[in-house]
Parts: sequence; C-alpha cells; structure tokens
Amino acid sequence: MRGVKAFLQRTLIAAEMQGRQLLRRRLALAILVALPIALYLAMLSQSRESAIQFGALGMSWSVACAALFAVLAGREAEPRLVLIGFRPAELILGRFLLLLVGGTAFAALVGVAMTLASSPVSVAALFGSCLLVPPIAVSLGLAVAAVLPHDLEGTLVIIGLVGIQLALSGGAWVNGLLPMNGPIQLAYLAGGFPADPVGLMLVYSLVYVVGLLAIAAAGWSLRVRVRRGHPAAPAQ
Repeated sequence: MRGVKAFLQRTLIAAEMQGRQLLRRRLALAILVALPIALYLAMLSQSRESAIQFGALGMSWSVACAALFAVLAGREAEPRLVLIGFRPAELILGRFLLLLVGGTAFAALVGVAMTLASSPVSVAALFGSCLLVPPIAVSLGLAVAAVLPHDLEGTLVIIGLVGIQLALSGGAWVNGLLPMNGPIQLAYLAGGFPADPVGLMLVYSLVYVVGLLAIAAAGWSLRVRVRRGHPAAPAQ
C-alpha cells in the first residue's frame, strides 16, 4: 500500500509540475482555446450541421498541440527528475492525466456551446465526439513529440493531419487511416449525416490511443533513460 500511495503522490506531483510549465505559455494556450471556437463559428455561418465536425477537428488540433508543448517544455527537467527518484511511469502518467483532464473539460465546454448553437440531431453523438477527442489528441501530441525534436516540426505534422481530415468527406477511405476518424464519424452522426457504426468507431479510437501511447512511451523512455557509468578500474 505504501508503494502505491507513493506512486500516486509522485504522479500527482508530476502532473502539478507539468501544469505549472504549461501555464507559463499563457498566450499559446489562449490561441489553442480560441482557434477551434473561431473555426466552428466561421463554419456555423454556412452550415450548422457541418460546423460540428469543424469544431471537433479544431479541438483535436488544440489538445494535440498542448500535449506537444507539454513534452517539449519538460525535456530539460525530466532527466533530472528521474535522477532524483521519479519513475518514468510516474512522469508519463502525470502528464497524460493532466492533459486528459484539461482537454476533457475544454471539450465539454465546447460541446455545450455547439449544442446550443447547432441544435444537433443527436446530442449524445455530439458529446461523444467531443469527449472522444481528448484521449486521441493527447496521445497523438505525445507521440509526435516523442518522434520529432522541435515544436515547429511537430506542430506542422499535427496541422497536416487535421487539415487533411478537414478537407475530406465523411465517406472518404483515407479517413480510416487517420487518428480522428472516430470523433469525426460521431460528429457526422450528430449533424444527421450517414456515419460508420458507433461501436466500430470506439474500437478504432481505442486502438489508435494504445498505439500512439506506445510510441510516446518508447520514445520518451529512450530520451530520459539514465545511463549509469561503470566504476573506474583501480590504478595498477
């Protein structure tokens, strides 16, 4: 029990430290919050139903970029934290929980706003779409940060993935290869458009989350792994 308690305490400490690091980038966070709202409002003037998909995709970009910035902000400090006793699992889990909770709160607020403004055919599908975005987007941001060394390259990759899905129709086969297909299909369902089965999309999203987190964990572990030197041989 003591080991579990200590693990949870260090995980929460890691989450708190990560939150403090993110709050130092207030302007970036404000832009990340404003962009999906602006994208949704811009599309709302043309089609209330289609605006839901744009709002969901805008959220995915924001949450994924927040995860990317979180990893990059902690790159210098995390090896030192491992040296003083933090376990890699505690740091990874703390970051994931912080981003997931923050992303879910943001998605819920956007879901309420879109429900009031768009009058969706299915409120459940709309909230399902919004709440499915954070786990996938956080996993995507963490995976991109584990593979690419700088925020510019990582942001461009995330923009590219989101931009491709913005340009695709719901029935395009390419959607099946991209991470946000689950939320987008639910958003189509919320707008009254034909969509893939909900159960299939949930399984699809779970597979993507697990795969992306595996990439993120592997890349992060290699980066912060502590190399212990061998003791010097005694002088002859």
